[in-house]
Amino acid sequence: MISEHQLQASLCAYLKVAAKPGIFWTAIGNGGRRSIGVAMKLKREGVQRGTPDLLFVLPEGRTAFLEMKIKGGKLSPEQKAVRDQFRALGHNWAVAKSFDEACDFLRSVGVLGNLPSKEANQAKEKVSE
Repeated sequence: MISEHQLQASLCAYLKVAAKPGIFWTAIGNGGRRSIGVAMKLKREGVQRGTPDLLFVLPEGRTAFLEMKIKGGKLSPEQKAVRDQFRALGHNWAVAKSFDEACDFLRSVGVLGNLPSKEANQAKEKVSE
């Protein structure tokens, strides 16, 4: 079974060739196991629980956030609270449990460009490897 890390890394590899020019996107390194010292340092720096995995800055002041989960993965209470807050503020927010779900959301908010099919297929094949 694919891990959440592998799913997100595959999506990010695809975004490098498929995202529309001018779209800013980044991963928010907020997950994973850390030592208590590192966790305390990050908390002092403002890292907050529940922050989604990926941020997209879109034209006209819009933003989108994407939380990646593997099949069977569930949102934590903190992630649900952040989701509700972001949506209440008018931001696009979704959870994706597969590469295709992520792409569907990103297409719907205008992140993905129209690649020639040969280039898109090559990028998708790399994701599958």
